[in-house]
Amino acid sequence: MKRRQLLLGTTGLLTALAGCNTITGNNKDTDSPNNTTETNPTNSADISVNISTSLQPGQLPPIWRSHSIEDFQAQFQVETSGNVESVNVSNEKVQIGPDSDQWNGNTVTVQPGQMKQGEQEFTATASSENNQVQDTAPAAKSTPGNYKVDVVPERNEELRSQISQNSLEDNYLEKRGGFITSDPVIDNYSSHEQLGFDKFGIDLAAYEWRHDNDYIDLAEAQPTEVKNFVDSIGTDTGNSEIEAIKNGEQGISKYPNASGRRDGGSFQLDEFQNAETVGEALDWAHPYLFNWQIIRTDEGPVSTEDALYAPALERAIEQNTNQGLEVHAWDVATLGHGTGLIYGKNADGTEELRFMETVSAPVTATADDQQLHPLIEDSGYLEPGNDGFQEYWHPLRFGWEKDENTSSLGPVDKKTKAIRTIGEISNSLYPEDAPRPGGGETVAPTTEYVVDFIEKLRNFNQNDTEFETLYNQSKVLEKMVRKQDENHIIYGTTENPQYAVVEDDSLIEEVWEDSSREYDDFNQFLRDNPEYSMSVDDVDASLEGEEMDDFSQQVLAGA
Repeated sequence: MKRRQLLLGTTGLLTALAGCNTITGNNKDTDSPNNTTETNPTNSADISVNISTSLQPGQLPPIWRSHSIEDFQAQFQVETSGNVESVNVSNEKVQIGPDSDQWNGNTVTVQPGQMKQGEQEFTATASSENNQVQDTAPAAKSTPGNYKVDVVPERNEELRSQISQNSLEDNYLEKRGGFITSDPVIDNYSSHEQLGFDKFGIDLAAYEWRHDNDYIDLAEAQPTEVKNFVDSIGTDTGNSEIEAIKNGEQGISKYPNASGRRDGGSFQLDEFQNAETVGEALDWAHPYLFNWQIIRTDEGPVSTEDALYAPALERAIEQNTNQGLEVHAWDVATLGHGTGLIYGKNADGTEELRFMETVSAPVTATADDQQLHPLIEDSGYLEPGNDGFQEYWHPLRFGWEKDENTSSLGPVDKKTKAIRTIGEISNSLYPEDAPRPGGGETVAPTTEYVVDFIEKLRNFNQNDTEFETLYNQSKVLEKMVRKQDENHIIYGTTENPQYAVVEDDSLIEEVWEDSSREYDDFNQFLRDNPEYSMSVDDVDASLEGEEMDDFSQQVLAGA
């Protein structure tokens, strides 16, 4: 749409209009709506600039498919006269000069990512020595209220700075991929790089600090339960009470070499250090942690404090074993009880996932299995005939065909606990008033997505899913929960994770409560409900009115 020009049938008006963007001598019209400016023009030639909108961008689609970016660009015509030394076109987001490839002759092309949403003005600025003149032209970027999100790699310099200052590991980021640019959360959907509005940036490598920093925070806040326990392994502490725990003289949880139920055995450092699987390492570290809590703390092990025990066990194994074991543990809240999950990458590269329960006698325990850290498939919490299955509903039962109605929890409450289990893979410690996964205020995963994710955890030891795939999706969920200024929907499956922004707050609640799974195909919802706040016709009408009003003001002001 070109800048509107009105033919006013009087010579005086045309003469006034012809000079509306020109500075001559010391004549300065400070009331001109074109915001022309002048600085000491005595020794400068007269200059002028005119900008007009030659092409308005079309409405951006809710899902990017085989579209052409040219349909969503704005174009302007820029004309100058006089001895102009420099000229540019700018708005609040970008400044484009003649040396840019977006400037072709008198035509300036602006990408959608360089525009803010809605109506806006672009300013052409021409300068000569100390003179400067400006002119403006309108454009509008019409974005959908509901649209699919393109997750893109984006460096998080704040987190990277924290890592460089606080990490206990050398080459922390390098060990985690440096800067990750390819992953299912990034690769499964990509829109044009110049769109801008639909991008959600995340630094997957740096975001691991959200979880790993739990140990550092707890080591400082509660050193007896965390840091002192980890540092005691492999050293003679000189503390007779601690050494008695290691020797099996104190404590009630048995070590692998114990001869009886209450015979603690002893902590065999060499066997622990040379363990080739995380399960073998836990056989030594977990009873030691339990006995440590019994003897060295006032309250002893508490079932609901696995957020405290998880980072202690994780750090104890990674810091004190010799076979390159990798561990990732996090808290999981059951109904009225606490457990955790602990992932391990073994010396031979195989992966395993285990329950973790730091209490004297887990309700799932049997005469032959203490059930402190069983493999997922061996846990009584997933065995319908077990007392633990009947007494406590565990989030890994969400969407499972073997689930039974053994608790007072309704479908929404169960989904809430399942989502929290997913989100807290990447962060278990939150300030009391901080948003957290499972809160439901601004992020709602579809039922299909949650069922699939939980199934991948429940059957982790039998499927070929890599833990990093699940972990990275947890990072995106956790960051979206932190981004409270937008409503996000997570949908698809763990093989094909997809994300969307929605405008209507009530839609979050509807997806959250969608037990009938009406919103599982969320791409179809987006296609049917883009929800533009301003149609193309509305934009044209608005800008035409703006042009008419702007032009009239120039005439009345004697521009």
